[in-house]
Amino acid sequence: MLLFAYGTLKRGGKYHCYLEEAELVEEHATAKGSLYDTGLGYPAMALAGSGQVEGEVYEIPDVLWPALDYLEDYSGNPEKDLYDKVAIEVEASGKVMETVVYIAKDEKLLKEQIPTGKWDVAYSVI
Repeated sequence: MLLFAYGTLKRGGKYHCYLEEAELVEEHATAKGSLYDTGLGYPAMALAGSGQVEGEVYEIPDVLWPALDYLEDYSGNPEKDLYDKVAIEVEASGKVMETVVYIAKDEKLLKEQIPTGKWDVAYSVI
């Protein structure tokens, strides 16, 4: 299954180590939506809006998904989860790909919109 990574999981990000066993499929991909700085050292994506979010696409082995779910505070319980895990289409290298992405469930995470749609890993708090 493919993952669209747009924040701290990207290469150079503080949590990229979670993807050591994953395969980078596309280093430049875009998804429809809006990107926000949470003020907490990581971004949050929302599917609303007409913008584009830049990210990377990884092939994730099944064994890695539980650790990613834990990192993204996703358990499948909509009343407790900070993020939701949804399927979206992204565009990369002129083709459309079906990926999974973690999007913000709590609107309080959406503090300041990043108009470029690109999270600079240098913003991450280490």
